[in-house]
Amino acid sequence: MSTATSDAVGAARLGGAARRARVASASGGLRTGLLGLIGILGAGALWELTVRAGLLGTSAVPTLSATLADMVTLLALPGFWVTLGHTLGSAGLGLLLALLIAVPFGLALAESAWLRRIFGATIDAVRPIPPIVVLPIAILVIGGGLGFKLALVLQGALWPLLIQTSYGIRAVDPMVLDMARSFRIDPVRRLFLIRIPAAAPVILSGLRLAASITFGVSIMTELVGGERGLGSILAVAQSGNNIERVYAITIVTGLVGLLISWVFGRLQHVLLPWERAGR
Repeated sequence: MSTATSDAVGAARLGGAARRARVASASGGLRTGLLGLIGILGAGALWELTVRAGLLGTSAVPTLSATLADMVTLLALPGFWVTLGHTLGSAGLGLLLALLIAVPFGLALAESAWLRRIFGATIDAVRPIPPIVVLPIAILVIGGGLGFKLALVLQGALWPLLIQTSYGIRAVDPMVLDMARSFRIDPVRRLFLIRIPAAAPVILSGLRLAASITFGVSIMTELVGGERGLGSILAVAQSGNNIERVYAITIVTGLVGLLISWVFGRLQHVLLPWERAGR
């Protein structure tokens, strides 16, 4: 067999293996999606049957059918999408501020042991404090408004990004950095050509987590502080004892949170094609 023929056979085998891997991945994803759908339908059926059987009082838990009907009505209201936009806008602005603060500071912490000694104890003390605990202080110091929302959103979203950035930069293989030094690559180029790309999966995972946190904290501030958004209409529905609307808004909130997580997951796949290829 000639060399050209052998190469052609080898290429055909590799192509066939790649196709089989893609088919297996697609079928695995479809199977996972179907199992997830079955789980959701099963939970929904259990909810409906439990309420209709009288095991749960309708004054506290409406039927799923009534909740979904009210959710359709809610989604048909033009004002609802404006309200959702307010929540997403404040969450997005808070995430952007967290990104602008956390990534540069995380890079500085990773590069400087001196900075880690100065700020390490402070970060470890402040990081575990949940935004709900900071809320009374924020009301006293800032009052209401967008600044109040952004302060609490930053408290929730800043730390995952900061810790993930610092950890990702410091976790780069030292042998790779030693090789870069041997080729006389200066520290700035090492940072942008080696360390940041190597740490990008960890940083983007932190961004995905922070995005979900900002959305939840934004709703919490609206629920307590009265700012316009999903939290405010949830508070109105609760005060008016509109149980179906309370559950409908809660389901919509969960779906939007799931969509946010999916979008940032896809963003990570698009920005890091080498990570996807290595799986």
